[in-house]
Amino acid sequence: MRYGNADLQGKFVLGPMADYSDIAFRLLCRKRGAAMCFTPFANAAAIVRGIPATLQIMKTCKEEMPVGIQIFGSDEKIMAEACRIIDQKVACGELFASCIDINFGCPSGTVTRAGAGAALLKNPQKIAGIVSACASASQLPITAKIRAGWASDNSMEIARAIERGGAVGITVHWRTATEGRKRSCGWAVVGEVKRSVGIPVIGNGGATTPEKAVQFLQEAGCDAVMVSSGALGNPSIFKRANWLLSGRLPEPAGWNEKLEDFQEYVRLAEKHGILSPKPLRSHAIKFLSGFRGVKKARQQLNLANGVEEIIAIVEGFTPAPHL
Repeated sequence: MRYGNADLQGKFVLGPMADYSDIAFRLLCRKRGAAMCFTPFANAAAIVRGIPATLQIMKTCKEEMPVGIQIFGSDEKIMAEACRIIDQKVACGELFASCIDINFGCPSGTVTRAGAGAALLKNPQKIAGIVSACASASQLPITAKIRAGWASDNSMEIARAIERGGAVGITVHWRTATEGRKRSCGWAVVGEVKRSVGIPVIGNGGATTPEKAVQFLQEAGCDAVMVSSGALGNPSIFKRANWLLSGRLPEPAGWNEKLEDFQEYVRLAEKHGILSPKPLRSHAIKFLSGFRGVKKARQQLNLANGVEEIIAIVEGFTPAPHL
């Protein structure tokens, strides 16, 4: 599948997650079989103003390609200017990207109250205008991420508007913005979108295990599946989903493998200058999740102050035996 300007060597991609899908975690997931990754979304207005923290969110490197830089906003001119800036940074080698991905799916109140993210699902025409403005401002391909709708499903109308605006790919989360997690499955929504547009479609939502990721891909008939929370503390989900798709039945990742992955995350975070207590603690807790006897280690992590202390807690953890 071609997504943005890259040919993907696989069917499972890492989704954008605030505070988690940093450059080190993206690189780790690529090493473990993710076909593509996306940066956490960055505020287009902050990109235009050159806010250092926002520029740090967008930090990418050649080794993680293909990677999509995701942005959000509600003003066509500001969104277009943000795309122009990203395009220039990629052209001069300051950033690396295979597409600019526009977030039309975030249901967070702070985002939707500003008229951005999922709030735009109420207005497909405005979505088309934003996509068109961004596509005109950038040499990089434009893609988009949506939900099925705001309160009801109008995903096909939204997807057609995005395609009409000039986007070359779309990621579809099958839940609406307002329903939360009331439905456990709705992969058919993604299949309907796939049949209604001529651009690649990535399915999103509920791919929390290798089995579910493969089932999603096969039942929806989409081009790829986005894995988000299922990869936290478990980057080998991509390797195992790839194995399963090829007919191999994988065993779940054990503690030794997860510890090696955590240590690799530490190495990559240090290499790229982002190793600090807060994100490391968040990742550490995710790597420990699911093992017996984790309560004490989690309490220790919550009280830990430095990087070395966090690493020592994880490396000193031994799962309690099953009775």
